Amino acid sequence: MQQQAMANATSQRRKAKITQAEAALERIAQGEFGYCAECGEDIAPKRLNHNPSVVTCIICASG
Repeated sequence: MQQQAMANATSQRRKAKITQAEAALERIAQGEFGYCAECGEDIAPKRLNHNPSVVTCIICASG
C-alpha cells in the first residue's frame, strides 16, 4: 500500500514536471520565455538556469 502511494506521488511529480516543461516550450515559441508573467521584466538568467519553468522574477515570486 505504501509503495503504491509512493509510486503515485512520483508519477504525479513527473507529470507536473512535464507540464511545466511544455509550458516553458510554449513560452519560447511565443517569444515570452525569460520575461516575468506578472511585471514583464526579465527573469534573471541564474534563476532560469536553475529552473527553466519559472514564470516570475524573484521580486514577484517573493511578493
